Amino acid sequence: MKKQQRPDLEAVDIGIGAEDDLVPAKIVVIKHGMKGSTAYTIDGQNFSIKPFPVNARKGFGGGDGYGSAFLYGIYQGWEVIDCLEFGSAEASMMVRSNSCSEELPNPQQVKDFIKETKEKYGEMIARE
Repeated sequence: MKKQQRPDLEAVDIGIGAEDDLVPAKIVVIKHGMKGSTAYTIDGQNFSIKPFPVNARKGFGGGDGYGSAFLYGIYQGWEVIDCLEFGSAEASMMVRSNSCSEELPNPQQVKDFIKETKEKYGEMIARE
């Protein structure tokens, strides 16, 4: 797991309404496409993951799949790195498919994909 203090990153103000109502983000995720993704947390940690290798058939659907899978993990109470992995796996599954909604995997299918891919290619989490 890649952890690094980032004193240059202060809490990001997000929110709707008056300036006094803004709430600092607890997690910011940056997707780097074929280079993976990184999450920065409010306590100064960051976590990175490599993408899962697939033959992409289309360039759309991956971002939506990533976001929904990442949030699924957050709502399940998972660690940030596990949410990144789940999001990355679902994104890879979506871009290798022929469509979007019809091909949206369920959580067990994503878990199976992660297990099978790791058995074939090794760990996707970039640990330093």
